[in-house]
Amino acid sequence: MVNGPTFLAGIARCGHCGAALIQNTGKGGTYRYYCCSRRLKQGQLACVDVRMQMDRLDDIVLGEVTKRVLHPERLTVMLDAYLRTAQEPGDRQQDQLRQDHKEAEAGITRLLELVEKGVLDASDASLRERLVNLRFRRDELTKEIGDLQRRLASAEPAITPEKVVRLAVLLRDKLYVGPPDLRQAYARLVLSEVSVDDQEICISGSKAILARTAAEGLGSTAPSVLSFVRGWCARRDSNPRPQD
Repeated sequence: MVNGPTFLAGIARCGHCGAALIQNTGKGGTYRYYCCSRRLKQGQLACVDVRMQMDRLDDIVLGEVTKRVLHPERLTVMLDAYLRTAQEPGDRQQDQLRQDHKEAEAGITRLLELVEKGVLDASDASLRERLVNLRFRRDELTKEIGDLQRRLASAEPAITPEKVVRLAVLLRDKLYVGPPDLRQAYARLVLSEVSVDDQEICISGSKAILARTAAEGLGSTAPSVLSFVRGWCARRDSNPRPQD
């Protein structure tokens, strides 16, 4: 059970309309629920009634992440591509990362040019989302290039099986032990989105973020920024929603 600050704040989403799930209470505050924010703000016709007890959803998510992601052997398999990449020639890795970075930059430039020409409206929400995603991708690649250059300079692989195991153990501890606000912050490191509808709960996150954290280790300060990248969710890992 996760008490205190809303554990999945900014992460839990309505599986029907995509709006954030926010806290709602019942019976004078005795019970806390995750509910569709669009329905709460705009009325019953805005969306279906997605409503689930907070403690129950928090416990399901923690249990599934622990079992499917933060078990050392499972995490090692998930990050296998990154482990193999760590053994590839550095020049090849740098060339690919720089090409990907160049493409992200070009995508940003193309969108801005379309705005300048009046083809796209600068206030369009979908445009802002595309720009955010491209800029996030560009910044992630910039970090990866810097990490690779530092690794090559020190002749030390960025990720090793030992680091992956250490990360799995440390993250399990951080998610279960300590002040609720810190557990919430570490949840944001592991999770990108938890989508909930009437039938299932889909939990997703970023392999790239986990790989970088494995390479760099957990700092003394908990992370606070949500990832926009969803990389380790598979439909077969989606979880049927328990009946209330």
